[in-house]
Amino acid sequence: MEKTRTIKNRIKSVSGTKKITKAMEMIASSKIRKAQQRILEARPYIEKIEDSITDIACYSNINHPLLDPHDEIKNVLVIGVTADRGLCGGYNSNVIRVIEERLRKIEDEDKKYILDIIGTRGKNHFRYMGYNINRIYENLSDHPRFLDAREIAETIISPYTSGEIDKVFLCYTRFKNAAEQQACTFTLLPIPIMRKLEELKDPNIDTGMVKIGDRVCSIKPEFTYDPSPQNVLQSLITSYLYTIVYTALLESTASETGARMTAMKNASENASEMIKDLNRQYHRARQQQITMEITEIVSGADALTGS
Repeated sequence: MEKTRTIKNRIKSVSGTKKITKAMEMIASSKIRKAQQRILEARPYIEKIEDSITDIACYSNINHPLLDPHDEIKNVLVIGVTADRGLCGGYNSNVIRVIEERLRKIEDEDKKYILDIIGTRGKNHFRYMGYNINRIYENLSDHPRFLDAREIAETIISPYTSGEIDKVFLCYTRFKNAAEQQACTFTLLPIPIMRKLEELKDPNIDTGMVKIGDRVCSIKPEFTYDPSPQNVLQSLITSYLYTIVYTALLESTASETGARMTAMKNASENASEMIKDLNRQYHRARQQQITMEITEIVSGADALTGS
């Protein structure tokens, strides 16, 4: 009797857990569509603003402190984006591993690192592991705002231009779909316009590019800028930094939601399988108990008949 009662209590407990995981899965699935839509709206803007910055800096031959790499790399800032909550599978552990790999690589190159962490989970991990955290930003993973991204970006502009930091890496999780997310590292400063500058592979093919010195630009020489290329570039660069950080926050939020939805779906399926196994155990135990009771009754009846 005690065994069947124990199994029933376990079934009740697992069923309650399944209700919670199923509810969390449904909440995450309702959020993922909106988060995905915000990312799809932000990515084309990023691509176009990168092209514009590259074109102006290339054709106008303008040097900007946020575009030019420092001659000597001494201090490197690493900004890591994690979640404020758990129950999202391997999301936090994956991005934390990427951050730690970047920090180890910086140390192996005999450089100093400065660590900024976004998210409570990252803060708890790196504090526990003994890392020195420079800045901590919390309560951003659920509903990131553009003002939050602007605040984060503004804290790195002045130190970079003054030479306090020589390079900035942004470690976050890039959203692919609800079932797949990729932790990655992005060079935030200096702004990597050189990857946009491509060499002309075949001069006989009209690619719409203009070669100026050792640079290749997609704009035409007759373009003019008002009030001036310098002012336009300055405005674009600050907007670019704000938008890159904001997009990273959006990507991380969508990745966290997708990872949580997948984790809760797997947990619900595992709970269902566990309930099935427990039901089998319960019926088997109940059958044994009934068989034992029948045997006892028959044995007692035989004893009375024999007497």
